[in-house]
Amino acid sequence: MIALLKVCIIFGIIAVLISKKFPLVWALLGGSIIMGLSFGLPFSDILKGVFEGAIAWDTIKLALILYLIAVLENILRNKDLLKNMILSIKSLIKEKRLLLISMPMIMGLLPSVGGALFSAPLLEEAGKDTNLDPERKSYINYWFRHVWEPFLPVYPGILLASVLSETSLSILIREALPYGLLVLAIGLFFAFYKLDLSEKAPEENSEEAPDTDETPVEENKNPLKTFLISFSPILALLLITLIFHVDLLYVLLGLILVLFLIFRYNFQDIKNTLKDALKPENVLLIVAVMIFKRMLEVTSAVSDIAYLLNYSNIPIVISFFTLPFITGLLTGSTQASVGISFPILLRMIPYQNPLKYIIFGFISSYFGVLMSPMHLCLIITKEYYKADWNKLYSYVIKSGIVFVIFLFLKFFLS
Repeated sequence: MIALLKVCIIFGIIAVLISKKFPLVWALLGGSIIMGLSFGLPFSDILKGVFEGAIAWDTIKLALILYLIAVLENILRNKDLLKNMILSIKSLIKEKRLLLISMPMIMGLLPSVGGALFSAPLLEEAGKDTNLDPERKSYINYWFRHVWEPFLPVYPGILLASVLSETSLSILIREALPYGLLVLAIGLFFAFYKLDLSEKAPEENSEEAPDTDETPVEENKNPLKTFLISFSPILALLLITLIFHVDLLYVLLGLILVLFLIFRYNFQDIKNTLKDALKPENVLLIVAVMIFKRMLEVTSAVSDIAYLLNYSNIPIVISFFTLPFITGLLTGSTQASVGISFPILLRMIPYQNPLKYIIFGFISSYFGVLMSPMHLCLIITKEYYKADWNKLYSYVIKSGIVFVIFLFLKFFLS
């Protein structure tokens, strides 16, 4: 109980700091140190945990992936591939709402935090002529990329749940599909409720008008071809990663090298591109998040909370929701949440209708991650659009309330 209380207080401190416009990086680092001190760790062990979190291969790899995505974005933008892609999609998809959600949903097929950073500039381009505020854009980019995660088998969470519970993957996909559709429906409501998607006044956008008028005539002749050509680098990235299961880091490296050759970049062009893409604040943010996660492990906070829930005299259904939800909330990873909570939950599972509890526990893990302020997709999206945290998270909380009501209703009525 004490561990849960401490973690909740630390989360509250971080939330207050963020709401007061305190830099997120320093709020997370401060929260990590407070966590170590509150759990009685010697200062030397706290420094060791911070150091381990900062230099861990997962941290370095993630920072490299996000940097290479920024490099790729720089190439696509400078060579007008992003602009051509948006113009062609606008010709193919006339409905503005469908156009906006298509960006994060397409990149949501890529089971990596990098997908959020890929779709953010695409969504920015698609919505630049509308009155979308940073918080609404952040919500759309974050929420719609996670439509696939409950049931798409390229995501590790459902694969791990299948292995640990010894349940057929096809059965889990079938049972989890309604929750993906629910996320889509909830997102459509909260993203576009009372939203005026009318274009900005001409005077606000006059400087960009000549740019957008140069290419539509040519692109409208064959927008599908234009889209396929401009989208081909991202399509190649998706196919190689999803079908051939090549690590995203190496795919990005190879793809960037190929694009350098195709567009005949000289040494100075490459140097400028690599320099322009480097944003130290993004690297520091990743390091801070990974340090916070490492401190959760070092202090055994997650395992202590799991033990508390396992041996408390509370109804099974509450345990099957609370344990995976809290671990998902703390870790920001469905795979981690399933890996931590399922070995405990499976020992508690009733003989009657076990599949019902397995799905309930898995979706609770996913829900915890979706609500997590530690979710890297949410953090990166918020930073990209410079959104107000309170307004953005209010969208997420409202959506989560609807989701969890449906989750319990489906459990008790099925």
